Amino acid sequence: MEVALTVLAAIGTTLSILKIYQAVLAVIGVFKTKKFKSTKIKKYYGICIAARNEEKVIRNLLESIYAQDYPQERLQIFVVADNCTDNTAAIVRELILSGHDNTTLYEHNNPNERTKGFALKYLFEQIKKDFGIECFAGYFIFDADNVLNKNYITKMNDAFVTDGKAKIFTSFRNSKNTSRNWISFQYAIHWMGTCLAENRAKSLMPLACRVQGTGILFTNELVREGWNYTSLTEDRFFGSDAVVKNYRISYCDEAEFFDEQPTNLKIAWRQRLRWSKGHLNSTAVNCPKLIRNMFRFDDSFFKSYDCFWLNFPTHIESLCRRLISLVLNIIIAAMAANLYGWFIGALATFGLNVAKFWLGGMAKAAFVVTYYRKRLSTPPRFFKTLFNVFMFPVFNLFSRWTMYVALFAHVEWKPIPHDSLMNLDGGDRPQELLVDNKNKKGKK
Repeated sequence: MEVALTVLAAIGTTLSILKIYQAVLAVIGVFKTKKFKSTKIKKYYGICIAARNEEKVIRNLLESIYAQDYPQERLQIFVVADNCTDNTAAIVRELILSGHDNTTLYEHNNPNERTKGFALKYLFEQIKKDFGIECFAGYFIFDADNVLNKNYITKMNDAFVTDGKAKIFTSFRNSKNTSRNWISFQYAIHWMGTCLAENRAKSLMPLACRVQGTGILFTNELVREGWNYTSLTEDRFFGSDAVVKNYRISYCDEAEFFDEQPTNLKIAWRQRLRWSKGHLNSTAVNCPKLIRNMFRFDDSFFKSYDCFWLNFPTHIESLCRRLISLVLNIIIAAMAANLYGWFIGALATFGLNVAKFWLGGMAKAAFVVTYYRKRLSTPPRFFKTLFNVFMFPVFNLFSRWTMYVALFAHVEWKPIPHDSLMNLDGGDRPQELLVDNKNKKGKK
């Protein structure tokens, strides 16, 4: 049993060493990221939006696209109203009739196909039939609750044209409702932290930046055979498949968009549970492919290696290892008639680990808030920020526990309600609209 404990400890140490490069990436990202030269070349893009019962926010997104400093004649906007039971489609039609003839609406009604992936699959089928996939140099994907900074498409076009190697580009994901409550704050820190700790540095290296479902641009060749990613987390499958095919995924830090975050614990749990179930599915499907790809020993090795750890179920592996260690230690203590002494020691170790976990999470949140203080849509006040930073480890616990539950739970895709808006008239950068929930009146 003591040998088994040594082996388990060695496994944990080995895994930490294999992933230590991630800490190096985080440090590099603090100081540098890839910059793209401006270009006069203006590519023709298709903008794809899947919307299910998004009548409260779809207009805000479309107006932010119409307000871009990029030529509207070089953009074609495609909205798929997916199994909608509200006025989403009617609002889009109204905007089309008001003169926005670069907007096309499709309606997808199939109750057996309810994920965002199925909506995109249907949308690309219609684009291929009505326009031809090659009609557009590349395609953007946005969620209906997004809002774009005024120069977003210009900055992404600069990256698309001048990079020369990448086939997929992701961008800086900010939050529309950072200060709404402590839950939305945690999500904002999570997304910005990913940009800081991963994508900024990876854009400088032969690695694949993380694709996060929205705010992405990719070349038309990736969807010549249609959109084939219909799982609970289509972005994880899309990114992993791109790595297996040795496509480069880059990141444009200057292209900023805003995304609405949940403000309700029940909704947050449901969303995180869906993500966790989708990640476990991705582990089963993509990890074997990525391992095979690593053994090709070509220039895709590092991309595959990094993407493998993105798909690897770290929380599950860690839990299994800790549970086995716990059982073995209890047996050893019982055989030595020292259960009480072991319990006191285990309690002290548990307290120390909790303190390290909590302080580490708080330190990360505090650093991200400080680093991006000028990019927060509406920074919370000082003492509220302190409270939100203190609560960030709760978000990390959500990630862990939803992964455990997802092992056994049956999870279906359900829409996340959205109602947060942004003011597009406050200059080049949108500003959060604070909504009084009592009278539903927006104020700047």
